[in-house]
Amino acid sequence: MADSPATVEQVQSTSANALRSLAGFAACADIDALPAHVTRQAQACLLYGLAVGLASRHATAPRIAAASLDIEYGAQPGQAVRFLDGKLVSVGAAAFANAVLLHSRVQEDAHPTGHVGVVVVPAALAVAQRVNARGADLLAAIVAGYEVALRIGRDHTANASSRGFRSTSLYGVFGAAAAASRLMGLNTDKTANALALAANAAAGLREFVNAGTEEFPLHAGTAARDGISAAHFAQAGVQAAGTSLEGGAGFFNAYGDSGTDYGARLTLQLGQSFEFLGVTYKPYPVCQFNRSVIRGVLDLRARAADAPLERMTIRMNPFEADFVGMRYTGPFRTFPQTFMSVPFCAGLAWSTGGVSLSGIHDFDNSDVRACIARIEVVSDPERPRYQPAIELRLRDGQVEQWQPAAGTDTYALSWDAANEMAKILCREVNISDAACAALISSVDDLASAPDVTAVLDALHSTIERRTTWRVPVKHCGG
Repeated sequence: MADSPATVEQVQSTSANALRSLAGFAACADIDALPAHVTRQAQACLLYGLAVGLASRHATAPRIAAASLDIEYGAQPGQAVRFLDGKLVSVGAAAFANAVLLHSRVQEDAHPTGHVGVVVVPAALAVAQRVNARGADLLAAIVAGYEVALRIGRDHTANASSRGFRSTSLYGVFGAAAAASRLMGLNTDKTANALALAANAAAGLREFVNAGTEEFPLHAGTAARDGISAAHFAQAGVQAAGTSLEGGAGFFNAYGDSGTDYGARLTLQLGQSFEFLGVTYKPYPVCQFNRSVIRGVLDLRARAADAPLERMTIRMNPFEADFVGMRYTGPFRTFPQTFMSVPFCAGLAWSTGGVSLSGIHDFDNSDVRACIARIEVVSDPERPRYQPAIELRLRDGQVEQWQPAAGTDTYALSWDAANEMAKILCREVNISDAACAALISSVDDLASAPDVTAVLDALHSTIERRTTWRVPVKHCGG
């Protein structure tokens, strides 16, 4: 006998239970109960995120965000540090400003669900300062934030992205809410309310790529601040729909196809299998879809031995090849146009032998433009995600082909990879090896640290315009 269709009440009960399970995981996350490699992954994510932020300190967006926030929040001292200049500001303003900083050069960690680290890390660090959290609690909150965000997004992202929504902020806000709730000591019920409230704040559009505008770092800032606000509202007692994820008018249906079971794997092996172990890094300041393209072009360039390019064909999975901005061939006037464009990134790699932040901003490079005219991007259903196939035809008739080896984790974000990238990024912006080593050491020791002061001290040593950041100590009795 066939099973009877689920009633509305049963669907709502399942939805509420799933959200509550995620909340329970976040509320109870504890480094002592987590596998050592999971804790190490949290440290890798934190170190890499901070290093990318330091390498973004000359970007325009963080300075604009800081100036705007100063107007919005006024001059009152706060409880959390703005990494750009060491200024003490409110928790929400710090999370916003630091998220913008970490996202400004688009070299942050990556996952098919988006770049949630640029939301989770700033939110967690800001709240950790206000509550004077132990290092272990910060790491537990980072695990909770990443895992909740990535689980909510992993089966929903493709559909939401195709509709024009930005996955980084769409799911990052859940991660910020989960991390903030964990650090604030909210129980499962209140954390569930924080996640439900975060569903109401999820936002962010991809139209900036089509328009060539640069609002994208603000998406991370808004999500970080809104996630913290969701936790504050829940702490104050606001009740939100337990069915905010999978309900008929909930998040999944609002941002996806009605009737699709996006929550089927939402809590599968929760606490045993960790989605955030699949987070990767970027060797270049480009869209994650372009990482392997660049690597392949550089390898082929070495094989070509200066032979002139006749034609380059790049075959990519349709989700990547047809993604907004990937086929754009110019004219190029802004960073979002270049970091998304497969032809520009491939042309830059071929013509210069590398891809740097300055190269990505060289919009009028005539050699790159000449290469772009010879590059074709093909949507190929046979290509797996993140595994492009490249074919070169050279003027002398030589043909060369490249594709990544199947099953390789070239860009897996490990502790060693985070260390190496931190050194590379710090050197790029003239941060001393000693200052970089201090940052690495502070994150390495975080699990046993009484608070997050050492990490903040290490960051402060790299700030060009030093200011006093420490939160004033309040003594009883004056």
